[in-house]
Formats: sequence, C-alpha cells, structure tokens
Amino acid sequence: MVLTLELPIRPAAIDLFASYEDRFGALPGWLDEIPAGDARYLLRQALRRGAPLVPADYLS
Repeated sequence: MVLTLELPIRPAAIDLFASYEDRFGALPGWLDEIPAGDARYLLRQALRRGAPLVPADYLS
C-alpha cells in the first residue's frame, strides 16, 4: 500500500517593485518616505487596479 500526500502549490513570490516598474515606469519618489509595509500595499493596489500611484493614494 502506498500513501501519497498532495500539497498545495504556492505561487512564486512577486517582486512588487519590479512589477510596478515594468508596468508603469519609475517608482514615485515619495514611496521611499513611507513605511515598507504601506509601500507594498500601495504597489499591490496599483497593480490590481491598473493605474499608477499618486500621492493621494497614501493620504486616503
């Protein structure tokens, strides 16, 4: 008797900074001034909606 275990395959980690640059060009300069967790959240949000970041995204 052979037992097998199926494990879910995790997607490869995505480099949000590189993905943003590939899609929209250079990262906004103000992105360096905010906490890293907030920056990753905003980059993920921008990639999902398909629009580049603006300073108002962080202030809202």
